[in-house]
Amino acid sequence: MQLPRQPAPGYRIKSFTPNLAAALNRLESGSWKLRSFQVQDGYANMLLDGIWLRGPYLHKGSVPTLRDLLDRPDKRPPAFCRGSDVYDWKNVGFVSPTDLGKCEKGTFPYDTNVSGNSKEGHQFGPDLEDADKEAPLEYLKTL
Repeated sequence: MQLPRQPAPGYRIKSFTPNLAAALNRLESGSWKLRSFQVQDGYANMLLDGIWLRGPYLHKGSVPTLRDLLDRPDKRPPAFCRGSDVYDWKNVGFVSPTDLGKCEKGTFPYDTNVSGNSKEGHQFGPDLEDADKEAPLEYLKTL
């Protein structure tokens, strides 16, 4: 049975609790200390460092590659195989067949139409020509 598609209700922001902030503020090594984490009502972002190796993308891993992320949401794959460890240097992410019948051992099907798996959001570059998408992709590979 396929569930109706609904917007994600903000699960990620709810995961940053006062207990987590307190735990992060106790982290330190010989050369650094974390002391400024606090719960807010805003967006909980991630750094871009190593983004080229952190696919699939968006908070719920609903977009397989950074190249797909540069497309409009309606052009992004509606389903793909997640869990591959074979890197896709051209598209910046992991090899992710969109034919769910071709999911290899160790991977699993991911359907963006299932509630909470949306591929919507974060539109940057959908109007760029394909050739113009190469520059940001190449840059993101360096981080």
